[in-house]
Amino acid sequence: MFASALQTLAHGHNFSQHNQERPCKPGFYCPMESSTPLPCPEGTYGPTADAVSVDSCLQCPSHHYCPRPGLSTSLLCGPVAQQPLSGQDTCICPGEGQSFQTSDGRCQCTIGYQPTNNRGACVHKLYDVCRDGKTRTQYGDCLNRHQWSLHCRQQVCPSAEDYQGYDGELGLCVCREPLGRAACGGLCRSRPATELQLRCQSSGEMELVWSYDSKVSTSRSTSTHI
Repeated sequence: MFASALQTLAHGHNFSQHNQERPCKPGFYCPMESSTPLPCPEGTYGPTADAVSVDSCLQCPSHHYCPRPGLSTSLLCGPVAQQPLSGQDTCICPGEGQSFQTSDGRCQCTIGYQPTNNRGACVHKLYDVCRDGKTRTQYGDCLNRHQWSLHCRQQVCPSAEDYQGYDGELGLCVCREPLGRAACGGLCRSRPATELQLRCQSSGEMELVWSYDSKVSTSRSTSTHI
């Protein structure tokens, strides 16, 4: 009994000294076998200090979110977003065209949508009709030929010299590709053509012909007549 008490006392002393050397702040836990504090994982938070196991990390309650490790408290979803489940790292925006922003808990309009005065609701963004020979860019702006040239030379193509025109139907700039980086790619263009053909012979056999860079390989099998 006396030895057991000494052992318990020594263990408690070591544990206390262990915690004094590595104080665990809220949001983290410090197992005895670890030399560094470990953060509570996403979807959880650690409200107490000097925790020793991941069991001290609590799941985020409903209508809250824990977007990153090491949080000491859960974050409220906000006035618009919802989260019916617990233990989540994000919230859900109820409206169409909305995306939840974990940095501030707000529901922002996604690309192609714009806000309205109806409590932050988002609607499809409407674009003006391009007139007087102007065409629309992929960002929705109506540009004439001169504006297209400036836009492509200054903002899209690697340099002004690389500008070769624009595609008004697609709303894209046409730039000169660097050598070896065409749409097919330098590797694709330099690679010999490969062909695979299946031929039916008059004898009733099937012939599989595979050709690659002037090399031809043939495999035959007897066909089955029905």
